Amino acid sequence: MDRNRLIAELHASRLVAVVRSQTADDALALAGAAADGGIKFVEITFSVPGALDVIKELTRRGGIHVGAGTVLTPQQAERAMGVGAEFIVSPSLELNLVGLCHAANIACFPGAATPTEIIAAQRAHADLVKIFPADLAGGAYFIRQMQGPFPDVRFMVSGGVNLKNVHEYVQAGVTGICLGSAYLGALLAGEGKKAFVKEMQQFVKRVAQAQANKTTIRKRSK
Repeated sequence: MDRNRLIAELHASRLVAVVRSQTADDALALAGAAADGGIKFVEITFSVPGALDVIKELTRRGGIHVGAGTVLTPQQAERAMGVGAEFIVSPSLELNLVGLCHAANIACFPGAATPTEIIAAQRAHADLVKIFPADLAGGAYFIRQMQGPFPDVRFMVSGGVNLKNVHEYVQAGVTGICLGSAYLGALLAGEGKKAFVKEMQQFVKRVAQAQANKTTIRKRSK
């Protein structure tokens, strides 16, 4: 898929399930449960044993957009793209990955946590700038502050997202909102798949409500 179309689809659904499981089977189960709950984007981190095989299997299954996370080197990016990853995510400012990904029409989201890193990512033409850890950086308040000097930057957030604050990120205009791996893994293991799917559906519902409210407010202001 064209990377610009991918970003548009992500902006429409917002949510990304980050998978950092201890085994490949656990990663597949978590990704499948997230998809059953209505999550359309899944990030498989390179810390998952057999991460490339997991990405390949999920891509083969279809129905969700699958990307690679914790990508720190060009070699990892190339291998992930080779098995079908549709987007590449880094926790740090790996600017050398942006051109590599774009040459293959793959979206690239480098990590940042300061204004200097944000502008560096923008100048490198990153598709999204991933704020990590978002909760420690200041959450939605930090995003709004950064939108002042950097109005054209599109953001992804990772860290501390929950049912109570997800609407704040939607209202702040964040394109990609990551549901953390530790939270997802603990939820599935502790509550079971049925409860997990129900909670994912709640996230989807709250995102839709926040989007609708934002549209209503925008219309009233005209």
